[in-house]
Amino acid sequence: MRGNPKFKIGDSVQFMLENEGMFHGKVYIIDPYGTFEDPSDVSYDIMVEDWGPKKEECLFKHIPEKIVSSYNSL
Repeated sequence: MRGNPKFKIGDSVQFMLENEGMFHGKVYIIDPYGTFEDPSDVSYDIMVEDWGPKKEECLFKHIPEKIVSSYNSL
């Protein structure tokens, strides 16, 4: 909900991007009042540690809260 982020910095989360697949990472930055593109909902910048063929770190920016969920690795 706008202004009330569900997740905190450092939380382990997952998100699905259409045509890209599921990603797991940690919340790096929180935009509690959204972005210029979408000010209607919270958005997150999420650091994914094993992205791409070289399994490198990659910061995914402006991920809307509606597609982010908790991730608990076993």
